Amino acid sequence: MKEHPIIFSGPMVRAILDGRKTQTRRVIKPQPEIVDKEPRYRKNTWALWSDKIPKYKGGLIVSCPYGKPGDLLYVKETWRPIASSEQLLYRADIYNVMAWDEFGKWHPSIHMPRWASRITLEITDVRVERVQEISEENAIAEGVQGNIYGEDMGISPRVDSHSVRINFMDLWDSINLKRGYGWDVNPWVWVLGFKKEK
Repeated sequence: MKEHPIIFSGPMVRAILDGRKTQTRRVIKPQPEIVDKEPRYRKNTWALWSDKIPKYKGGLIVSCPYGKPGDLLYVKETWRPIASSEQLLYRADIYNVMAWDEFGKWHPSIHMPRWASRITLEITDVRVERVQEISEENAIAEGVQGNIYGEDMGISPRVDSHSVRINFMDLWDSINLKRGYGWDVNPWVWVLGFKKEK
């Protein structure tokens, strides 16, 4: 059993702590070229196939950098120590962040050491798919809610939308569009199912 780091934003950390988030999608890098057959699972790796591209005829083998079922993920999130204390403060727990800013600097999630992580997840499932294949049920498992989530996630809510899948699409673009992996590109993604360790 191995441990791998994974970064989540504050709203997603809250969704994990609330038990609403049990899946995450992460872009496969680099993106495979055209794949015209269903991906196949092989001993903790995935094979992406194409009859049209010679180098894919035998299958392009990709291994998930986040691990395999049974491995652990430790969550990295924005945090800071509390002055004159051994305790830590996590930004996801604070609704009025500005009130705490005067007491010290927040550390970005990317710099969180393992010892500071408070959440450990066990990977229960790994698969590959295109991001647009997400169902309404899986969008809910991503921790996204209906039309009430918008501003909490840092994007404008679609007040006329009751589709969690549409809200996931907006959230996806708010994170990935500038990186070149927007919803319309329909990138290949790792889909990780997980459960929170007690």
